[in-house]
Amino acid sequence: MLEPGTRFIPGLHVDAVCEHLQAMMEGPIKDLIINIPPGFAKSMIGCVFMPAWVWINNPAFRFLFSSYKQDYAIRDSVKCRTLIQSAWYRDRWGDRYKLKADQNEKGKFENDKTGSRETTSVGTGTGSRAMLVVVDDPMSVDQSVSDAERKRANDWWTGTMTTRLNDLRTGHLLLIQQRLHEEDTTAVCLAQGGYQHLYLPNEFERDRACQTSIWKDPRT
Repeated sequence: MLEPGTRFIPGLHVDAVCEHLQAMMEGPIKDLIINIPPGFAKSMIGCVFMPAWVWINNPAFRFLFSSYKQDYAIRDSVKCRTLIQSAWYRDRWGDRYKLKADQNEKGKFENDKTGSRETTSVGTGTGSRAMLVVVDDPMSVDQSVSDAERKRANDWWTGTMTTRLNDLRTGHLLLIQQRLHEEDTTAVCLAQGGYQHLYLPNEFERDRACQTSIWKDPRT
């Protein structure tokens, strides 16, 4: 529906990301970090497909998405809305909920079951709250080499966005990031603790094989 000219190619990374996102939404995992190289559909899976999938059975769910660049967050919001409004999706689950006409913008849309999907950008304050707060790449490659920019992104995530959960006990935090620096947001969150960590390096390293509570890298 979204990229009809691109052939879908299944792979280990797709299965692993989907398995962990489902585990987060269904309970075994609370907060999650996903590290994966660029070009592996991380934004499409985590920011476009997942909200549309969650709303099939839980249309009251509220999402807050962010990225270092507002344009990227808006891009994924538009793709998610396009999927939800497609004939393919409506034919299958159109009876579950409908998008509200008076709150149907590029950066935020709501449905008639009180669910919402809203976007913001790194460094921007927000008065909104959500059941899942997501940042997809909190910094760019260029920003990662600047001490000031790294600190700005890290402080924004740990000091601002992580407080935007409706309920700190039951809400979820999701950080999706290409690793860029030893002091990036992933490093800060791992030092704080509390996150499950799914990392999928492009080249397998035996001594650093990933293992979470539900998955182990099968590569040897």
